Amino acid sequence: MSFAWIREPGKSSEVFSLNDNSSGDFYFSPFEGEIKRLSITERIRANCADWVLTKLSFKDLPNINPQDSHNEESYLKIVSKAVQSCLNGALEKVVLSRRKAHIDISVSPISVFERMCDEYPLATIYLISITGNSLWMGATPECLLELTGNKLKTMSLAATRPTGSEGSWGIKEQEEQHLVTRDIVHMLDAIGCESITVEGPDILSAGPVEHLCSIIRGKHLNDPPITIAKSLHPTPAVGGLPRAQSKAFIGQNEGYDRSFYSGYFGWESNMRSIFYVNLRCMEIGRDGILCYAGGGITSKSNSNEEWIETEEKLKTLERVILG
Repeated sequence: MSFAWIREPGKSSEVFSLNDNSSGDFYFSPFEGEIKRLSITERIRANCADWVLTKLSFKDLPNINPQDSHNEESYLKIVSKAVQSCLNGALEKVVLSRRKAHIDISVSPISVFERMCDEYPLATIYLISITGNSLWMGATPECLLELTGNKLKTMSLAATRPTGSEGSWGIKEQEEQHLVTRDIVHMLDAIGCESITVEGPDILSAGPVEHLCSIIRGKHLNDPPITIAKSLHPTPAVGGLPRAQSKAFIGQNEGYDRSFYSGYFGWESNMRSIFYVNLRCMEIGRDGILCYAGGGITSKSNSNEEWIETEEKLKTLERVILG
């Protein structure tokens, strides 16, 4: 059966029991392609781990044919190409990702979920199981959209360094975060949001790494929440700038299907609607695990440093998986 187990920061976890429904109120979107839409039939707030244990079955998962998307040489090559495109003025920023395969690892998704809750107290932890699909888990620091009444909140998230690093952020990281903030504000203005304000940037801790983050607020008019979420996706934090050109660069050069990595998930309700970007994640199939990570490339990026950044992000996921 389909369900989503989610722990938002500062809250107890809960399970959403789901059914396929083309007009449902729960959404799971890939980076590019058709959004899966399901109806929430029940929200379980007690003994969540026990509930998930009775519903989760590895034998029902599909094979995912786990393979690395890139080796170091191939990743450095596309990063160098992206840097050149930024230097030429074709792009301001593009996010390039990769996936790493683990074939001979046996994991307990429930134990991994609980370790993620401990490791990432300020992230949203999620386990999403949709019938006929692989299992997706992660710890995302990025809220795509939150609507409470007519009040809207989103964030611009960019730049990464180890938690507790001393000194100021580099020029590359500060410029990258500014680009993301500027674009999101322009997009909200274009879709008719009013009273837009920006708080930050401040440091957002995401377990072993930290980011620059600005909180962006405004008032929306009458668009459905999913319409606003679609307008914001993909944010420059997972795609790039300009939006169309960076997305085209990813499609032509990244060399693999991101699937649900860097897509989003969330739900609508009369009281509160919220959507999160699918980051810091892994995909689990019957024959192995795929871990995903990426980084923002600008004209000031260093290819070797970008490879190291993705390596560190992937090692963090591996430590959580293995315990």
